[in-house]
Amino acid sequence: MKKNVSLLIVSYNVRQYIAHAIDAIIKSDLDDFEIIVIDNNSFDNTVPYLKERYSHLRQIKILQNTENVGFGSAVNQAATIAKGQYYLILNPDTIIQEETISTLKDYLEDNPKVGMVGPKILNADGTLQLACKRSFPTLSVALPKLLGLNRLFPNSKWAGKYNLTYLDEDEISSVDAISGSCMFIRSFLFHELKGFDERFFMFGEDLDLCSRIWKNNYEVHYIPNTQIIHYQGESVKSAPFDSINAFYNAMILFVDKHSSFGAGWLMKFAIRCGIYIRKFLSMVGEKRSQILSVTIDAIVILSAFLIAISMRFSHFEPITMSNGLVPAIYIIFWIGVGFIFQLYNRYILSYSRAIISSVTGFFLAVAFTYFFKQYAFSRFVIIFGSAIISILIPGWRVFVHFLMARGLLNHVKQKNPILFTRKTFIVGADDEGLRIADSLLKRFDTGLELIGIIDTKLPEEDNKLPVDFIGQLSDLRDLVIKYRIRELIFSTSAFTNKEILNLMNQTKDLRLTYRMIPRQQEILLGKASIEDIGDLSFLNIEYSLFYSLHRLTKRVFDLTISLLTLIIFSPIILLLLLLKKGRKKQYWGLEGNKFDVSIFNVRSRFIRELPLFIAVLLGDLSLVGSTMFETTEPNPNLICQPGLTGLERIRSIKFNPEDRLALDHYYVQNQSFTMDLEIIMKTVFSN
Repeated sequence: MKKNVSLLIVSYNVRQYIAHAIDAIIKSDLDDFEIIVIDNNSFDNTVPYLKERYSHLRQIKILQNTENVGFGSAVNQAATIAKGQYYLILNPDTIIQEETISTLKDYLEDNPKVGMVGPKILNADGTLQLACKRSFPTLSVALPKLLGLNRLFPNSKWAGKYNLTYLDEDEISSVDAISGSCMFIRSFLFHELKGFDERFFMFGEDLDLCSRIWKNNYEVHYIPNTQIIHYQGESVKSAPFDSINAFYNAMILFVDKHSSFGAGWLMKFAIRCGIYIRKFLSMVGEKRSQILSVTIDAIVILSAFLIAISMRFSHFEPITMSNGLVPAIYIIFWIGVGFIFQLYNRYILSYSRAIISSVTGFFLAVAFTYFFKQYAFSRFVIIFGSAIISILIPGWRVFVHFLMARGLLNHVKQKNPILFTRKTFIVGADDEGLRIADSLLKRFDTGLELIGIIDTKLPEEDNKLPVDFIGQLSDLRDLVIKYRIRELIFSTSAFTNKEILNLMNQTKDLRLTYRMIPRQQEILLGKASIEDIGDLSFLNIEYSLFYSLHRLTKRVFDLTISLLTLIIFSPIILLLLLLKKGRKKQYWGLEGNKFDVSIFNVRSRFIRELPLFIAVLLGDLSLVGSTMFETTEPNPNLICQPGLTGLERIRSIKFNPEDRLALDHYYVQNQSFTMDLEIIMKTVFSN
């Protein structure tokens, strides 16, 4: 039986994305369709996952290749068994609206001269994906793009011709080419053209097909009446080849096939120049963070010693007498120590390592001046310069975390800090939204701070909400601004894809990050990323806190802070003890042990808990650890020392025993000086 539409999808290691794409297709307002998935030998178990997930749907066919045959070849393979009057060639990392298929189908039925159409395509942040309407890459079209003029003059017909940026993105247009991520074509025309040219392994096959459609006296149109989201480049991430080379080689193949000899030679020369420029920029881009961090630290060190020297010497004698070795030698010391502590590769934004590195650099500089007296100009210069360095080198990293948390800088993919988090709304108060909210509240490694839930109206059983209901969806924009929200997480079961896309479109100028919750999955789909937020699992893992070095540094930190605190506040402690303001309490410790402490009967929580620092000094408590339980409660069987603060205290919810045990496991697994410092600072700031 002839189907109306056949959806042809090629997958390669995008298991989570393709499941989300199929879920969106199933919600389509068109019933008469079939889905054909060709898997190009994925290693992420895509095929068994999809077969189990969609075993109840007969209109889905899933085939697996024994090798990666390329995108075009796999689509041709799907077309040989497709039965539709129309083909929708769809990338697996896309989300269509409910009416996308019917809108594109109706347009072709109403316009017989049009052979293929494509919708408006949005990036995951709500901005327009420029490739959804473009011109063929001739020399006059490509040159302004290679020179970057298309960004300077996007509304110019000459400079903006590559992506047709001078056209209104919300008007139907006849264009040279559309994006290969979503192409709706008449099936007879696809077969008449013999499908994709399989010489294009990846990239360029869409341009080639569009060119052949025009040569076959059919038109290609851009239809913004419907729109989709495209998480661009997901399959390329796991591809075992250089995608930049593959793209430019595809462009050379396109030029060879469709250009005259003279124009083709010039175009290929320009493309090859583009390859080398792009490779150089790519290499610089990959090392950009390292280069920038070394440069900033070097400037900080240089500035610190210039300031210190100017305060001690009127004519910069240390610099002139050492022929510039001072402060150059000190820059080498501190940068070298930074490399030893991996401050310029793995831990670029680690402020705790920056502190340790700065202090180590100070001792190294002192040792150097001890053995090389000719450079020992002034102890003041070393001490004062080191003090500035110890503040500014960690300081600019803290400031960068602050800017990322506020959405003013792009998020760097490192371990998410506890101190600086991105404020987040969940949009949708249905079961899926509430489930994800509950999971987020129990996780401290997502970098997200869940502020509340938004929906069209307050749920009837609002007492079951794990967080506050902040307001109605109609006020979303104002609420985002009021609470300084940086991320929105949509429950796809609470809203249609069209509603989600419209909300993204309405708020795209606020520079938010948008994520979606696929049906019954424990992941967040976001801009070019998947984040697991499932239940915590602690099987077969190493516990950092049990290492001798971690335990030693934690104990030294506890001793130092508790001793300083007791010395500084000793007059207050003695006065309150003399006034008999203390009262005894008993708490559970490790391995069922009990310990006694005194608590002051005063209003201030900090003053009330000052005597607890004595317990920290004695080793019964830690500054950071598990929740404290009085012995009037059952033995909680703690796996780490109780602490003055901890993960539970920096959350505004009460954890049940199972969740609290999971938190303790998470803490002992991930404990570090950085984590303890962040928890203490978060506690202070939240209070």
